[in-house]
Amino acid sequence: MQVQITPEVALMFGTPILFRTVANAAALNAGLERAILSRAQTQIGKRISNVGGWQSPPDFLEWPEPAIAQYKAELDHGIQNISALPVLAEGRAHAPRNRANYSAYGWANVNQNGDYNTLHVHANSDWSVVYYVAPGLPSPDTPTNGRIELRDPRPLAAFAHTPGFTSGQPMQIKPEAGLMLIFPSWIEHWVHPFHGEGNRISIAVNVMMNRN
Repeated sequence: MQVQITPEVALMFGTPILFRTVANAAALNAGLERAILSRAQTQIGKRISNVGGWQSPPDFLEWPEPAIAQYKAELDHGIQNISALPVLAEGRAHAPRNRANYSAYGWANVNQNGDYNTLHVHANSDWSVVYYVAPGLPSPDTPTNGRIELRDPRPLAAFAHTPGFTSGQPMQIKPEAGLMLIFPSWIEHWVHPFHGEGNRISIAVNVMMNRN
């Protein structure tokens, strides 16, 4: 993907990331939190990249609660938006868009004090989605508290020290209720330990685009 900034300057090797705040997050998150915590209290959690915390089986998008259907609509909105980037990058913002067809599965995460996720990628998928239901009550003493960190996918960029550029530096994102992130599944990422009170609740989804 090439994005022309000026007649002489373009961005190449761009990595698309969607940042979206869901408009009706307060009402949506209340229902999601009830559904997630009710299962966290009765089901044994999975252990994959999480150190501590609770992770549901990857059947979250199949749960019957109305809040899950509402979340799936917001998820689809985000996937359609990021899938339209090639058209937007070509300067055809008003061109007709074909609907992106995909399959997806997801799981819920509940982290408490000291819990975190190790460095990983999401293999065999195209987009990874993270949605924050509740950030918990983080301690102000730890600046990176519970943040998700995305690594620069260009290994040799760490050797660049060009003034004004952030090549090689990771991106850290503060969890906020209602925030949805979508990024390529091959980006290495991890979650810093959560220090504080309450539950840091998130939803993760893997998206596989239809190649037909």
